[in-house]
This record gives sequence, structure tokens and C-alpha cells, in this order.
Amino acid sequence: MAIDTGEALRPFTRARDAGAEARAAEMVRALVSALTDAAGDAWAGAALGGALGLGEGATIVARDGTGRPGDPFELLAVLDAPVRDVPALSKHLGRAAAETAKSRRVEASVSAVARRGLRLLPPTFWNMELVAARRVVYGRPDLLPPYEEVFRGGPDRAEGVRLLARTGARLLSAERLVDRSASGAGAREALRSVRAADLALGAVVLLSAGCWTPGALARDGALRVLAAAGPEGPRRTGFHVQMNWTRFHDLVERHHAAALALSVPESAEAPDARRQVARAGDRFMEVLRLFEEERLGVPLPNWTEYAIALARRRSGAAVSELFGDDADAPADLAATARLARKSAKSWPLSERLAPAVAALVDWDPGDLPIVPVLLDLPDVAPREALRQRAIAWSANV
Repeated sequence: MAIDTGEALRPFTRARDAGAEARAAEMVRALVSALTDAAGDAWAGAALGGALGLGEGATIVARDGTGRPGDPFELLAVLDAPVRDVPALSKHLGRAAAETAKSRRVEASVSAVARRGLRLLPPTFWNMELVAARRVVYGRPDLLPPYEEVFRGGPDRAEGVRLLARTGARLLSAERLVDRSASGAGAREALRSVRAADLALGAVVLLSAGCWTPGALARDGALRVLAAAGPEGPRRTGFHVQMNWTRFHDLVERHHAAALALSVPESAEAPDARRQVARAGDRFMEVLRLFEEERLGVPLPNWTEYAIALARRRSGAAVSELFGDDADAPADLAATARLARKSAKSWPLSERLAPAVAALVDWDPGDLPIVPVLLDLPDVAPREALRQRAIAWSANV
């Protein structure tokens, strides 16, 4: 069996800091060991996904000058087990990974798949990047099938909504950090969220344009190709053609700066953290609105209309009642509220979260009433409770 920790040939981080690389390799070994024990006879191998699997992880420098990886460890466990047994084994593996990560104060997660299901992986961003990276950390080198045998098109459009929902929640978390302090460790973490948001927005632009590709650096090149033609040149398809050219160019440059930042250890400085979080929020809201107008095929002048459009798409004609959209709404407001919450609970979590986080980032009083409905909180829930619920839910999107 091959165990590729990446110490010799394949870096985990773009900056290739010796300390960060050593700590990443040590963590991979610990996770693989824990998962091997947890899976028992069903264990076939594992691959590392996410930024660390692609070798594009960020590096954070501690006060003592030592580096550590700044991204979570995300693994796919491959099992020689019947498909029906995988969910139960996955929970067992998840607990083992969580305990190992907690003892080392890092973030880690694990997904599981039966070996026979590898060629049936759904076209999610994460799956596509994992197979493209082919970062087998335990098992035969050919444990993962070739990319072309698994994926024959681009990611599903729903992936864009999921990524944007997580991005908005991460920006809410960044807001909380800079509300407490515009400098120090919290501000640096907030700036990490800003860089992650800029990378995510670039990925969504490329998904819309039909030219998404695995890897942040590869996507940076693809975005710059889109921008190179200039405002008068052909810009292919996608919602970016509806953007003001200056704003689109700024989005591309922000993505480029975030991609370049992966190549150097994080700075101890956090200049204008509050301002950068606010500007990232503006970019996020514009991309979300344009992406969802394209996906849903309707104009979205505000976040309440966005929620109504999602409700109509999911529940049919009765949905406009859910947010008091028309004169035919029931007179019993309590019944309407119950209807609204019941309907929203049937939506995909990403579609509940996306308009909620957008309304919280925007903080327009006209849109705020939809937030507790979508997040299933009391109508009088305070802002902090709404933000905390949105941030917590984003972990499951």
C-alpha cells in the first residue's frame, strides 16, 4: 500500500513552509491511522481533498514564527463494503476523525464511499477537485479512477448556491470578528474569510460561464482569460456579462490577489479588516443576485423577492402567501407564519440559507422579516441569534 504524506514530492501548501508541511504530513498520518482502525476490515484506502489535497493550502505563521496549514483536512475514505453499510461506517469514521482533529487542535472531516461507487460520485466541486488532485494518502496509487471516467461535464448549478450560502455565512462570521476588534488575531481570521470569499466568487463566475476548472490557480488563469478581452471584446456566456466592467475587473483582480496570497505565509498585519469585510459583502451580494437571476430566470430586486422566487420554484402557486406577497394572503397572520415555516423546511438547506445570509449581510430592514422564517427562529430573534444560526447551518450545506 502507498502512503503519500506529501513530505518529499507533493506539497500541501502553496507557500511550502517547512513547518506547515511537516505538521500537515503528521496530521495526515494521524488521521489515516485513526480511520484505518475505525474502518477495520472494510478499509480500502483514502484520498485527501480540499485545498491541502490540491497542494494549494494556505500557511499561517504563529507568534513563535512556526508555520501551520490554514485549511481543514478533508478526506474521502474508500471502503470495501456494501453500499447499504456505508452511512453507518461513515458516522463511525467521522467520530474517529473528529476526536483525532480535536486532540491536535485542527479541523478535519471525512466522507465515505464504497469502492464500487467511486465512478458514480456526484459532480460536486469537492468531488471533482479530489479526483482531479488524485492525492491518495493510503492505498493503491490507482485507488481513484481517472477524472474523465467519472465526470463528463461541469458541476451542477446547485453547487453554486451551496458555495454562495457557505460564503455568505463565512462573511457573517468575519463581521462578528471585526465587530469585536479591527486588529489582532480575529481581524486576520476575518481577512482569511475575505480571501476565501473572493476565491469562491471567482468559482461561481466560471461555473456560470461554463469554464469552471479544478484548482484555485487554474481558475485564476481562466478568469484572467475572461477579463483579457476587455469590455468591448467577446466575454462568452454567463452572468458576468451583466456586470459593470469595472466591477467585474475588480472581482477578477480580487480573485487573483487571493490566489497569490496562497504562495506566501500569512502576514501579521490586518490592514483595513473592517473595510475589506464590508467590500467583500458587496461583491458577494452582487454575485449571488446575478447567479440566482440567471438560474431562476426572474429578476430579484431584493432578498424577499429572492425568497419568494425560491418558494414558488419549490412549492408552486401557493408560495406567494408565505411571505405576505399579495392581496390573497390569509388574514390569519399566525397561520401564514406557520405555513411559511413549514414550506421553508422542505427546501434544500442551501436555498434556505442563501437569502437569509444575503439579507443579514445587507441588513436592509425591508428584507429582515424573511430571515427568522428561513432560519426557523422567533420573529423577534436578535441579530446575533440570527447570525449564529446561519453560521451554524452553513457547516451542513
